Amino acid sequence: MPSHRRLYVHIGLQKTGTTYLQAAMLGNRDRIASQGLALVPPTKKEAYQLMLAVRERYQPGRDPDEVADALSVFESRVARSSAPRMLLSQESLSAARPAQVRRFLAACEGVEVHVVLTVRDLARSVPSAWQQDIKAGRTFPYGGYLRRLQNMEHNGALRHPWIQLDPPAVLARWAAELPDGRIHVVTVPPPGGPPTLLLERFCRVVGVDPAGLTHTETPSNTSLGRVQVEVLRRVNGELPDEVLRRQVYSGVGKRFFAAQVLGDQASRSIRVPARLRPWCEEVSSRQVAALEAAGYHVEGTLTDLRCADAAFTEEADEPDEAEVSRAAVAALADILTRRAFEKRSSAPRLGRARTALGRLRSLGRTG
Repeated sequence: MPSHRRLYVHIGLQKTGTTYLQAAMLGNRDRIASQGLALVPPTKKEAYQLMLAVRERYQPGRDPDEVADALSVFESRVARSSAPRMLLSQESLSAARPAQVRRFLAACEGVEVHVVLTVRDLARSVPSAWQQDIKAGRTFPYGGYLRRLQNMEHNGALRHPWIQLDPPAVLARWAAELPDGRIHVVTVPPPGGPPTLLLERFCRVVGVDPAGLTHTETPSNTSLGRVQVEVLRRVNGELPDEVLRRQVYSGVGKRFFAAQVLGDQASRSIRVPARLRPWCEEVSSRQVAALEAAGYHVEGTLTDLRCADAAFTEEADEPDEAEVSRAAVAALADILTRRAFEKRSSAPRLGRARTALGRLRSLGRTG
């Protein structure tokens, strides 16, 4: 096949609008295909399985058998595709180690690989990274998580969770294996901008006209409030290992309890303690300088990576116990209501019952 075919590999970072962008691409397969861009693999599930294979995270008995062959299947699909441009989007590829990067690129022989990294300011990324870990079944308290991040950054530890917060380090691994001009940075706009601006920036990189694209963010990636994440964290600590398995927890923990139950509650956002503002600003400045010095193509502006005042709070690291109790009671009431009506065909009655829960849900914040 001609060597000028391109493969865009969108590797994250996590919580930088990746779910939104993936939904836009997946939901418009035909439209973007008519513009010369094919999704390889064609589904989000297969992209996730490919990531597990690339990062050598396959666990027989825990993961589907397809994961074992995901990289060879991907290699065959890339070789067979007649599309002038292809796109793979999987945010956890950002944590691939150098040897894993090389192994992946070896499977892309015959195409011109371009790496795309979406990046958000550190002060918004830190709380989102903690929330993402809790929504994966982990149990780190927020204050301890913050201290862990500081220690990892200070010691140059390029592993989870810090690797997801260090764009220059992530890109250096991929840039070492690619010719110049193959790295693209897309900055996430600050709050208050046009809602489609991130998609427009991403589309400019992959060569797609965003006009007319339909897009919605999936419920599984709903952002939770500070109190609600604390409830989820404590529940995670009581779950048996069998429920915490990746294929089980993603359904009952993330998509049901977190997204549908806790995600419905009134909440306040998670922010960074004000005492960490000097650290956030210092690290952000060094990261921006490193990205500028590397000379990567930037879609957007690196000034988007400045830490905004609204990202910080004087509140204590841990929420008030009464708030946590009220949110937990509201969650239990919601689950019982769902259980009471799940086998009935009386949708209007369920709707009225769930409307009545609005007061309970608001208790998660106001009491």
